[in-house]
Amino acid sequence: MITEPNSMPTRTAIIDMVAAHMYSGRILNNAHRGELVEMMVLAALGNDWRHVGLGWHPWDLQYGTDSNRIRVQVRQTAAVQLWGDTKSRTLSFGWKPNPPSYFERYNPGEKIEPQGWFCDLFVFGLHDETNKELIDQADPAQWKFLVISTSELKPGTNTMKLAKALKLWKPVTWDLIKCEVMQRIGQV
Repeated sequence: MITEPNSMPTRTAIIDMVAAHMYSGRILNNAHRGELVEMMVLAALGNDWRHVGLGWHPWDLQYGTDSNRIRVQVRQTAAVQLWGDTKSRTLSFGWKPNPPSYFERYNPGEKIEPQGWFCDLFVFGLHDETNKELIDQADPAQWKFLVISTSELKPGTNTMKLAKALKLWKPVTWDLIKCEVMQRIGQV
């Protein structure tokens, strides 16, 4: 939406312009694609889940509170980037020896592990389409998802080749994310 010269755009108009600029392409910038995948996973999980991962929060999605909470970190990998094909796809788990230094300041009183992944589950979005005529990284139907419980990982695991992960876990389609998450947390 373009406004008339010297006419200040509204907040909504600016947000619409940014969203159209960042998300209207069929191949998305890696920095913005993650936010889109987070929303795909949140939509699959339903209204009982909250998005808490604005900025650099250690996890993105949460079900429940306090000791009854389930924390999900959403990550993604795509076969095609804006600059070309991905040569070697790796899953990043981001093990950290300490909690983020800012965590207590922005989350006073919230319990967090002294080290680790700071989540209970990872959901990795996998976009495998390479045909540039068909690619649409904003289309949930083009994604598969790996749901991995941190209890299935060796402590300290920071990265893993996608090929190895696919031998250990089976990807699911968008409509099966919630079922897979509930199985992993023992709620089915």
